[in-house]
Amino acid sequence: MKKEFIKYSLLVLVCFSMMACNDWLSVKPKTEMEAEDLFSTEAGFKDALAGVYTAMTKSSLYGREMTYGIVDVVAQQWGNIGTNHRYANALKYEYEATNTKPIIDTLWSGLYNAIANANSVLAYIDKSSVIFTGDNKQIIKGEALALRAFLHFDLLRLFCENAKSTSDEDGIPYVDELTKQVTVSVSPAKVVERVIQDLTDAATCLANDPVLTGREVSTSEDDGYLVNRNYHLNYYAVMGLMARVYMYAENTTEARRCAMVVIDAHKNRNVFPWADKNDVLNEKKEIRDRTFSSEHLFALNIKKLTDYIEGYFMSTSVPLLTRVSPGTLFVAGNDFRSFFFETMNYVGDVPSKLWQMDGVTVDGQLLTPKRDRMPMIRLSEMYYIVAECDKAIPATAVARLNEVLASRGYDDSELLDPISVNSADAVQAEILNEYRREFIAEGQLFFYHKRMKDEKLNGYTVNYVFPKPDTEIEFGK
Repeated sequence: MKKEFIKYSLLVLVCFSMMACNDWLSVKPKTEMEAEDLFSTEAGFKDALAGVYTAMTKSSLYGREMTYGIVDVVAQQWGNIGTNHRYANALKYEYEATNTKPIIDTLWSGLYNAIANANSVLAYIDKSSVIFTGDNKQIIKGEALALRAFLHFDLLRLFCENAKSTSDEDGIPYVDELTKQVTVSVSPAKVVERVIQDLTDAATCLANDPVLTGREVSTSEDDGYLVNRNYHLNYYAVMGLMARVYMYAENTTEARRCAMVVIDAHKNRNVFPWADKNDVLNEKKEIRDRTFSSEHLFALNIKKLTDYIEGYFMSTSVPLLTRVSPGTLFVAGNDFRSFFFETMNYVGDVPSKLWQMDGVTVDGQLLTPKRDRMPMIRLSEMYYIVAECDKAIPATAVARLNEVLASRGYDDSELLDPISVNSADAVQAEILNEYRREFIAEGQLFFYHKRMKDEKLNGYTVNYVFPKPDTEIEFGK
């Protein structure tokens, strides 16, 4: 495999102002400015960090392609992609096709551009003489480190075959500094090592994250900067991501430990509580919490999500439909998730979890839904990880899975029976079923299949490795 190089140079950032309350960033860009000016104030650091999150919300990244777009397509999530569809070749793993290669190339460049912006924050924050409010300096640094790890890890999952490979030829560049020098590829094993190191450092920086300490933050304090921590890579999101990384690297001991940090906080402190049935299945469909937002360890606030889903789940006569019908996929009639398949333009069973509603007026009061949210890391994934780590003791693993199922509305008669699910293989089969139900339109199913080394999906021999760009890529030009 041809060794890939990245020329990395300082980006002139187009940053975004921060907001409090539910929308923590705005889409109104500032004029371009030199990095020295940008990082001369605390607000500049906040803006630069917001710019990383905003870059991730593009349709070419997590606003579509990394979630319900190409990554769900190659997981064989969607069953009605015709020969003229933009994903027709991707469905068959024809990655070099003219309608597929540009999508993949843009994933590579877009993820590395976001990394460049995170590195800009990190390059200036330690040497800055700016006086920050409270714990903001360490929290901003922690988030930037976590974002760098998050983005590199997804590059690894997309463009590398084996996370344990020690060959640099099989790897990707791990760009962790501002430099005009060429950054060469390092092995997948080294990428995992550096991702874990960045996440470990991030967790240290986030020791005073309000979501960890329990300190209440009001919208009047620092304009509410530390409100709504699940829109940021907060402390528990970092631990959840670390669990995901360790699981991918087949280190189940550490994966379980990190996942249990989140689960214990959830149980003992009601952090990231299970979604409330009254919010999820509100009789007013316009205000339903379609993505179970209270459970998001980390979510992106995608302001253009309404536009992005048009032609995929809205405003089209040929929406994406799941390959496995909802009637087959959801075996329990009470499963909350089964209610988010609706009829649109006379087409039934259209996935509606990403439909963006404007709200409804009740008794003269406008009620608005929790919208514009794309889950990146969910509480439920932590339970699946622990169940998989415990599958050698099936009854223990089943009990863990049943906690999720109960939160999804299953009654006692619908829960998994440990007498029937009585082997490690049976537990694994139930975990796969849950990935199919839980992560529709979120892009995680492909990476599950890759981690399990499933050779065939929907009759196709799976190619789990996206091709790297053909030519040297230079950022900042």
